[in-house]
Amino acid sequence: MINIQRMMLVDNEHLYGPGKRLLTYLKGCSIHCEGCINPHLWSFDGGTPLSSDDILKILLDNNLDGVTLHGGEPLDQADELLKIVKDIKANGKTVILFTGYIKKELTGNRLKIWNLADIVVAGRFQLKKRNVYLQFRGSTNQRVYTHKGKYKNYKLKDGYTTAMFTIDENGDMDVNGFLTEDIAELMKNK
Repeated sequence: MINIQRMMLVDNEHLYGPGKRLLTYLKGCSIHCEGCINPHLWSFDGGTPLSSDDILKILLDNNLDGVTLHGGEPLDQADELLKIVKDIKANGKTVILFTGYIKKELTGNRLKIWNLADIVVAGRFQLKKRNVYLQFRGSTNQRVYTHKGKYKNYKLKDGYTTAMFTIDENGDMDVNGFLTEDIAELMKNK
């Protein structure tokens, strides 16, 4: 079981990867990047447990291409996450991993997850290198790695910014993606 803050079905290639995906925000982060847009996910307390069977049911019932693992820091739950990633891959689905770690920092289950992921977006967000016009990445130091498989030849499409607005059943608005100053101002006035 992994512990998540929330999940949603998305189809936004610029933000979360190609195809229809199950976007999961894992709970907890030990890195704490300055300027992080998800500091509410740093705490390991709370959240909702999610099993491999839960994820596979959502993927199969909704004919999704795969899972995007976001955070928080997904690799901080590597021991539980590895089985889930293996099960996702065994069912022919893809995995996209967003992590603040770089490969040379990884060992054990963290490294195994990195190697199983179809796409890895890696590196700590650096506020001084912020650029909202990069696909997947928030700062210019972050790198995107594609592994063998479905996305081996995937080409990044930098040059524009994307934000995704959602309104829940209570009428509360949330935004995901790259916040330009005008979008941030709009969110303050919600």
